[in-house]
Amino acid sequence: MPVYTSQPSAEAGGFAVGILLLDYKGPFVPGDVGNATSYDYPVLFRTVPKATSARVFSGDPALEATVIEAAKALEAQGVKGISSDCGYFVNYQDAVAKAVKVPVYLSSLLQLPFISACIGRNRPIGVICANAGALGNRVLEMTGLAAEREVFIKGMREEPVFGSSVTGDCVQLDPEVLEVEVVGVAQRMMRERPELGAFLIECSMLPPYAKAIQDATGLPVFDFLTMIDYHERAAHRPGYDG
Repeated sequence: MPVYTSQPSAEAGGFAVGILLLDYKGPFVPGDVGNATSYDYPVLFRTVPKATSARVFSGDPALEATVIEAAKALEAQGVKGISSDCGYFVNYQDAVAKAVKVPVYLSSLLQLPFISACIGRNRPIGVICANAGALGNRVLEMTGLAAEREVFIKGMREEPVFGSSVTGDCVQLDPEVLEVEVVGVAQRMMRERPELGAFLIECSMLPPYAKAIQDATGLPVFDFLTMIDYHERAAHRPGYDG
């Protein structure tokens, strides 16, 4: 039997992952990063005060200390890794990784170099994001993706349901309607660039529709949950018999 060491600051134990949340109020449907049923293991959530989508999208430097403080609070609870519920938290990836001792993977966009290595160099990576205007070369560079690698980006902000309710605080959300919007975006991307090799979903609210995107396009679909599951499996290796 292993020997366990107490963690004076922890209120409980056994959390596989800690999730930093935007300061946002709205429905978290199953499959959303903010819904605990999206995971087969215990997760711990912590809202970053005043971390509005606008501030995180722009990488507001005045927010950095608050993000680090929230990450340290999760670390004190014994989490094995720290993620977030917005791909644009990549703006704080390096600062948080330097401030804590557990692995940090604040953005689904961090998977871009991995995806790039897995598909042919002549096949662009399709990225579906919340706000295409915020996903420029500076953000892509922070992921470690080679500058010459082609990424084909489409945002959801112009879609009626996503743009009018999901990007701000909302009370009700119909997943079936949102699924139609995001699948429609993916299909339009395929018509424009049929040579796409894979999709990456930046937004933490869109993993519930990853299967529908895959069914409609036939391509691999990466998102926050593929990244978080990957870390959890690496941090909690099973034994093998046989």
